[in-house]
Amino acid sequence: MTNTARLRHLRLPGRTAARRVTTGLASLAMVGGALVVVASPASADPSSNAWYRLRMCESSDNYSIDTGNAHYGAYQFDLSTWRSVGGAGNPAHASKAEQDARALILYRERGWQPWQCASILGLREDGDAGSGYIKDIVVPGSASKPAGSQSKPAKPKAPPAARKTPAKHKPAAHPATRSTSAPAFPGGSHWYTYGETSKNIKVLQDQMHKRGYFPVGTGEYGPNTQKMVKQLQRLNGLVPNGLIGPNTWRMAWTGRYAAPGTGSTPAIPKFPGGANWYYHGQTNKNIKVFQDQMHKRGYFPVGTGEFGPNTLRMVKQLQKLNGLTPNGYLGPNTWKLAWVGTYHN
Repeated sequence: MTNTARLRHLRLPGRTAARRVTTGLASLAMVGGALVVVASPASADPSSNAWYRLRMCESSDNYSIDTGNAHYGAYQFDLSTWRSVGGAGNPAHASKAEQDARALILYRERGWQPWQCASILGLREDGDAGSGYIKDIVVPGSASKPAGSQSKPAKPKAPPAARKTPAKHKPAAHPATRSTSAPAFPGGSHWYTYGETSKNIKVLQDQMHKRGYFPVGTGEYGPNTQKMVKQLQRLNGLVPNGLIGPNTWRMAWTGRYAAPGTGSTPAIPKFPGGANWYYHGQTNKNIKVFQDQMHKRGYFPVGTGEFGPNTLRMVKQLQKLNGLTPNGYLGPNTWKLAWVGTYHN
């Protein structure tokens, strides 16, 4: 479903039209002068271009992507959300048609809310967003109605500031204790917060204790743990929100850490774009600041401020090496990695 230069999808305006279809909503393309009908479930409701832009931002339109950030496939489903719309197994192993259909189910149930990129791109909802109406959607390969109902899922997602911001970072850490891998994050869709007590929190505390920076774990998430977690996040380019999610969990094994007062964090200027992320084709002074920082590290020419193909390749490489989705967008997390991230050509 992808090449918008060759394939134009027909947007069907909402539920009235949608009720007349099953496995997908029709889209049209000219191939060799003939009109061809192409099934594409996620061309429904929002335009096919909106879906394409969302996938490009979330995953570089890669349906099989799995970067180890606990979000999978073209629409970057986490496992609990995937299951809530009837999916089984790993979303990245599902067919394109199934991922498209389940993305449409999720949109019908919750609108654009689950996707941070939708807000970044300024995507707007239509009347079907959050309607809960999914009876017309049949998932390809499924003989029965997909999971879900007209009621919206009650399970809360992680806070927007922390969700969908994977930023695994692998610079040098305590040489005697740094590991190249970490056990799977045990919390699923639940992120641990200040005030909680859990055996899983104790596992993280004990790992940090092995690195020499924290007392033996008690399992209680108190002020010392919060201070340690925020320092760990800060040193590895994550948002220092104190939440223990999949990326912070990995940093206890693979990230850089120094106790407050024993190590220095590079001075990282605040991301200047606000809610606007920079992308290929733009030109401005803030892109030049980013390019010049990479030039100081010896990996990129002096900045021009133009986000051209060389910058795009460099940004994607920086993202890949640090566990971000290599979508080529220059947002807050990619910005930080110019100062603290791992990078080589």
